[in-house]
Amino acid sequence: MKAILALSLSLLVAATLPAEDAPGWMKHVTRLPPGDHANLRPVSLEYTLDWNHRVNAGRVVLAVSKTDGETDRYVGQAEGRSTGFARLLYPYDFRARSIVEAPSLRPVAFQLVEKDRSDENSYDVIFEKNRQIYTTTSKKKDETLSNTGRFPFDFGQDVLSSAFYLRSQPLADGDQISMVVTPFNRPYLTIFKVAGREERKVKGKKYSTIRLEAEVGKVNPDFTIKTYEKIKRTTLWFSDDEYRIPLELQSQLAFGFVSARLDGLNWLD
Repeated sequence: MKAILALSLSLLVAATLPAEDAPGWMKHVTRLPPGDHANLRPVSLEYTLDWNHRVNAGRVVLAVSKTDGETDRYVGQAEGRSTGFARLLYPYDFRARSIVEAPSLRPVAFQLVEKDRSDENSYDVIFEKNRQIYTTTSKKKDETLSNTGRFPFDFGQDVLSSAFYLRSQPLADGDQISMVVTPFNRPYLTIFKVAGREERKVKGKKYSTIRLEAEVGKVNPDFTIKTYEKIKRTTLWFSDDEYRIPLELQSQLAFGFVSARLDGLNWLD
């Protein structure tokens, strides 16, 4: 309860920040228009999660479709769960939904619901022109807590829109792309650096890939950036072709090494 109230206060205070007092790092966030790889065929992707190279830790399924009619949007649906021995230690399930404007690759709304052994949390994020509005609802036994906060920023991303925007760019060796990404109810400054091209085998299949290194920093209530200690290092590989499919993610976390690798792809059109 104390943490939720503190977060609410900090975000409401942040919402009053004058534009002239915006921190310098905001000016360096990448605001280029979508690049030549903006389009994506409707697709379903399946990933296996491993922990410390030994334990099958989870499964994630992501499906992306495109709406028809007057509004041209991408809709992403994802669900996942811990599996095997990891589930015995930490039963976890989630489902998420994201809506992204297709022409601009700007997010409209993002929703995430996650459950563990005893708690359920839901996060709803609405992206407006110059701010993001977060609503967090936590259910613990017979108690439900709800909180709403705001973050004044004009180019925020959710998890899906950040992947869309990143893959659309040229991604030339040495390029750097900076984004403010909200995976839950707190923004993070994420800087992607293109480390180069390489051949990589993922689940027994060889790919030509683009390798990116990511640095993640937590945006504090006073708008300073704090190193996110839970994530030590993150590397991401996209297929180096017209589709730019996320193939693998590796993260060295405070509690061990986690990887997600593509093991299923189905085009939906």
